[in-house]
Order: sequence, then C-alpha cells, then structure tokens
Amino acid sequence: MVHLPNLKVLNLSNSEKLIRTPDFDGLPCLERLLLFRCNQLTDVHPSIGYHERLIYVDMRCCTHLKKFPPIRGMKKLETLLLSWCLQLCMFPEIQTNMDNMVELSLDRTGIKVIPSSFGKYCINLLSLSLGYCGSLESIEGNFHHLKHLKKFSIARCKKLKIPPEGLFDVTCCLEVLNLFGTSFKNLHPGIVSMKFLGFPPSLRMLGLRSCNWINGDISSVLCELSNLHVLDLQKNDFSRLCCNLLQLCSLKVLNLSYCYDLVELPDIPSSIAVLKAYGCKKLKLVDLPTDLKWLWIISLPMNCILGDMERKVQSMFQGNSIYDNSISLSFHGDNIQLEDFARRRLMLELPRNWYNEFSGFLICVNRIFDNMSHVITIEDVMGRENEDVLEVSDGTPKDIWGEFVEAYLMVEVNTHYHFIFHRK
Repeated sequence: MVHLPNLKVLNLSNSEKLIRTPDFDGLPCLERLLLFRCNQLTDVHPSIGYHERLIYVDMRCCTHLKKFPPIRGMKKLETLLLSWCLQLCMFPEIQTNMDNMVELSLDRTGIKVIPSSFGKYCINLLSLSLGYCGSLESIEGNFHHLKHLKKFSIARCKKLKIPPEGLFDVTCCLEVLNLFGTSFKNLHPGIVSMKFLGFPPSLRMLGLRSCNWINGDISSVLCELSNLHVLDLQKNDFSRLCCNLLQLCSLKVLNLSYCYDLVELPDIPSSIAVLKAYGCKKLKLVDLPTDLKWLWIISLPMNCILGDMERKVQSMFQGNSIYDNSISLSFHGDNIQLEDFARRRLMLELPRNWYNEFSGFLICVNRIFDNMSHVITIEDVMGRENEDVLEVSDGTPKDIWGEFVEAYLMVEVNTHYHFIFHRK
C-alpha cells in the first residue's frame, strides 16, 4: 500500500497503462484526485468511498471504468466528474449526506436509472449534468429536494421518462435547463400537460432544441417564465410558434435556427437583443418590428425579407444598442451568385458624426472562388466632404477553381483601408 500521509494532490491524468488505483487509506490528506483520460482504468479501490478529505475527483474519459465504489463517507466532496466514462452503467451509490457536493457530471455515461437516494442526500447540489446518456430511462422520485440547483442538463436522453410529479418544485432556483434532443413523446401518462414538467420561474436559459415539437404550442412551458433571458428552439418541426412570447419580458436571445418549416416569426418582446434564424428557408417577413430598440445581432435567410429591405433594417440603428458601438447584421443563403448579389444595394442611415464614434466596419465574405474577378464597392454618399469608394479585387489565380475562401475586409475610419485575405 502506498503511504504518503501529507499528499494533498494526486494527478495521474493521461496514464495510459494505469489499470487500478492505489488504496486511498495510505493518502489520508488527499484533497484533489485527477485521473482524467486514464483509458485502461477499470478498478477504483473501494476505500475512496470512505475518504473524508477528498474535495475534487476528476475521472472524465476513463472509458473502461464500469463502476464507481459506493459513497459512504466522502462528506467533504464538492465535485465529482465522471463524464465520458462510456461503460459506467450504474449511478454511484450514495449512502450518506453529501452536504458539500455542488457539481456532479455524468455526461455520456451508460447509466440507466437515477436512484431516489440521490435527491435525498445531495440537497445542496448546484450543477447536475446527465447529457447524452442514451441509456437513461428513469428517475426514481424527483428533484424536489434540490432547492439550490442552478444548472441541469438531460440533453439527448431520448429514453428518459419524466416522473408524473414533474422534475422540479416551483420554489427551486434553477437558472439553466438544457433539454436538447429530449423527446416529449415519452412523457409519463400521468402528465396531462407540459406545465407538469415543473419549469420554475427562476429559469434564465432554456434549451429546447430538437424536442420534436410539431405544432409549436409551448405556451404551457413558457408561462410565468418572466426571468428567461435565452430561449433555444433550434431544429424543431413547427411552422409557427403558437404561443405568446411577449410575456417573456426579460428575453434577450431567441434562436430559431434550422426550423426548416418555419414560415413566420412570432411576436417578439421589445427586450430582445439577439435574433437568430439560420437555415429557416421557408421564412418570409413582410416587415420587421420597429420597436426592438435593443436588437444588435440579427441573422436571417438571405431572401426572407420582402419589399424594402433598406427601410426595414433602420430599426437596428434607432435603439440603445448603438451606444455599445457594435451592431451585427447577417444574411445567409445557399448558392448565392456574387455577381447577382453585388447588384443589390443596401443603404443604412448612420448616426450624426458616426465616424467620430466608431472605428470602422468589418465585412466578411464566404464564397467558392471561380475564375471570375469581382469588385466590392463601399460608398459613403453623405456626411463627409469626399466620397469614399473602395474597390477590392480578389486577384485569385485561375488554378484554384472551386477553393473555399473566407475574406475579411476591415474598413477603418480616418485611416487607409485594409483588406485582410484569409484562405481556408
């Protein structure tokens, strides 16, 4: 048995030939144990479960580890990381109060059941991550005792059935909830409405990406979430959102990207700062809301805005976001011919004396080069004595036909123009 009575940190990470751990009785003062990516580790000595001084244990990516010993005396343990232990099939057995435990990560493990003892003994937990546990089927009991939990993920747990009493008590302080890829077709028969999932009003970030919603009715999920800041609805199958987002008075970020059937945007609260709809090919906008005074990042399909695009973009320059000196406007499309796009003209009315407040413009062009030479022209048509005309030729040799090139163009105020050419 190894005897190192004063050792506080043991780091054996990336030990490719480590098969078993030492007896931890010989390391009575050990506080931090790091066994990250010990791929051949299969045997953890059971004495670890009684260790009274351990605070931090990292066994991530121990891909052959099948079992973590029962926890019977690790009262000071704060962090236990077992993610990417692909063969770990049993949730660590907890038989004592873990009042100091604040973080438990079991992402991408093979666990099938969360025992009821977990919610009983780890009541001060702040972060619980069970993402990508493809074999996870059930949660015995619920997490109503986890009053302090702030971050929780069951992303891609497709087999998981939500217990009939819901996951959380409405009095908990959960702030970040990631349900990415969780199919709500597997709801327990006792759950007659989405509201029984028990989403607490304290939520600030909610991830509902790829949750198999077709009709877009998530009203019961979003009700009373007045503190929600970020809502991720990517890759769902609805054509319209049949809910009132205006009740989300604190919402800052709305992501609807890759909702391929989406044909119109819902009513958006005036608090919104970031609006993303990448890949929504069916989306058509007759008009953009004019009261989004805080909007400073917007990403939409190239051809979604109908009519006078110039007028409809002006709202971005009317709000308080202008004082942050950063505004981002992105349009995305497939197979856009540069020669066709160059004939489109977009004119933006800038604030008075804008050239004294901003350092310049950053323009990014992604394209497949052919053997044609193209010119991008930027013209200042008002506000200065001399017009600025910038012509940039890609100058690409004909022998790199079909190469993808990303070009960054920095136009600085009161200096010479700079063209930065980057080839991927």
